[in-house]
Amino acid sequence: MIAGRLKQTSWWLVLSVQFVTVAVPLAVLPFLSLHLQRLSGAGTTDIALWAAVIAAAPAIGAILSTPLWARLASSYPLGRLMGLSCLLNALSALLQAQSGTVEVFALGRSIQGLTGVGVLLLLAVEHSRTTRGSGYSGLQQALAAGCIAGPLLGGWAFDNDALQGLLTGFAVLLVALSVFCGYVFHDARPVKDEEQSSGFAGLLPPTPTRMLVLSGLLATAGASGFMPFFAGWALEQESAVLTASLIGLLHAGSWAAAIVVLPLWGRWIDAGRERAVMRLSTAGSLFALVSLLAGSTVVLISLSRIVHGAFNSGLAPSLFSVLGRSRHRVANLAAGRMATTLGQAIGPAICGLAVFAAGNNGALFAAALLTLLASILLYLQPEARSHDVE
Repeated sequence: MIAGRLKQTSWWLVLSVQFVTVAVPLAVLPFLSLHLQRLSGAGTTDIALWAAVIAAAPAIGAILSTPLWARLASSYPLGRLMGLSCLLNALSALLQAQSGTVEVFALGRSIQGLTGVGVLLLLAVEHSRTTRGSGYSGLQQALAAGCIAGPLLGGWAFDNDALQGLLTGFAVLLVALSVFCGYVFHDARPVKDEEQSSGFAGLLPPTPTRMLVLSGLLATAGASGFMPFFAGWALEQESAVLTASLIGLLHAGSWAAAIVVLPLWGRWIDAGRERAVMRLSTAGSLFALVSLLAGSTVVLISLSRIVHGAFNSGLAPSLFSVLGRSRHRVANLAAGRMATTLGQAIGPAICGLAVFAAGNNGALFAAALLTLLASILLYLQPEARSHDVE
């Protein structure tokens, strides 16, 4: 009875950590340039380089540190690592809250990428009282909720000059979550792969997994690539109707659609249809992007964002579910997490280059092309067999 309650508590704790660690950076990111101007007293052009570096720092840190956290997970109890990760996230939020200079703020953002929370949460699914489909789709629901709440809270705090208080509050909450993680996961043993590689090979997933991970990288790049340029593109299409607030609601609608649809993806994943979910996810995302190329009324733009959010939400949980049921699950999950993080970084970079060549429509075309490549790779792969993912 008590063990069952602890299992249920551990699941809600995992979701809480996911929600908070997503909401914190997104409370600042939409207003990053404006916040840096306040800190430095400089203009937009003067802090442009700082803004680019600070925005990219967490992703770069996560890519570099994920293999280390995966190796630590095979040697140290998960509860201890989760607690340490939450403390590092708390330190990151506190430094950003108390920063009086751009340099200190940049340090806080950089620490954010070194916390390893992404791969640790994936491993924590195995220690929670939930099925694999419900676990990974639940993580994605918590992420979507954080993506909605973060900008809303950050926007309110920025308008009311309360960003310092908001980030300090998040830091205190993360310290509390750290304590709970140490208690709830106290009996979670180190997670070991059946076979471990050393050297450079240990940083790569096993060969049968690499094409799947590459597909996830491309699909994530396609989904993330157009996002920074969506507002500019939408205003070009319907500037007389669309406002910044309405565009924000369109983004929120996309994440809300994900929250609604994710339980359905979870059922498919529990039925062993992960690759079908990945294929349908990329195909639906591609359709949503291409529909914007065909027409661009306010109604079509709104429907496209909702469709894209609903279909794209199935990608991450299905990918991680496939990678998680293998003899190399720690290495595979770490590789999958690195790939999706890298996709979030290179997608906007590729679409940004396309903007120079063809304007905001170029970014949309580039995002559709990346998604198409991911879809082709997935459809070229054979149906999963027991030995497909080692």
